[in-house]
Amino acid sequence: MPIPGNLLTTAMAVMPHKDVDRALQMALSLDVPFWPQLPRLSYYEDMYVQASEHFPGIVLDLEKRTLRFSMEKFINELVSFKR
Repeated sequence: MPIPGNLLTTAMAVMPHKDVDRALQMALSLDVPFWPQLPRLSYYEDMYVQASEHFPGIVLDLEKRTLRFSMEKFINELVSFKR
């Protein structure tokens, strides 16, 4: 039985680039294009930052480039959390 997809290239979207044009050139040069994320360019590009957006209890420090969880903040925000 053949492997689906004929073993086409896949790529993680997170890239170390700071140059957007260079990252796009790399992404579009593969046989499976992808949308690159560039966390070294902006911390908002980090997949953990994106996935935790609006999640109760998340403390994001852009200056220190850290993301942590606060139980106290979680308890306070859980009441107003909307699905």
